[in-house]
Amino acid sequence: MGAPSEWIAARGLWPVSADPSELVVPDHVLNDVELSLAAKGLFALLVASQGQPIDPFDDALEDTADISAAIDELLEAGLAVRVAK
Repeated sequence: MGAPSEWIAARGLWPVSADPSELVVPDHVLNDVELSLAAKGLFALLVASQGQPIDPFDDALEDTADISAAIDELLEAGLAVRVAK
């Protein structure tokens, strides 16, 4: 059986920059006590992808259950959406 795959993207409109180092993860996300550190890190990856969907399972070192939990947190918080790739 192959590795899991699930494409997600940040929900809503986010700034796009020629220099991704200029992108900022909003404080309200970083300070959300309902989100785990894994979910906050995954959200940072989504913002850095500048609107392009990502597959968090691709080349991940983390356990698939932890990644799935972080995805679920972001979906429940309304910060991410599943997309077809």
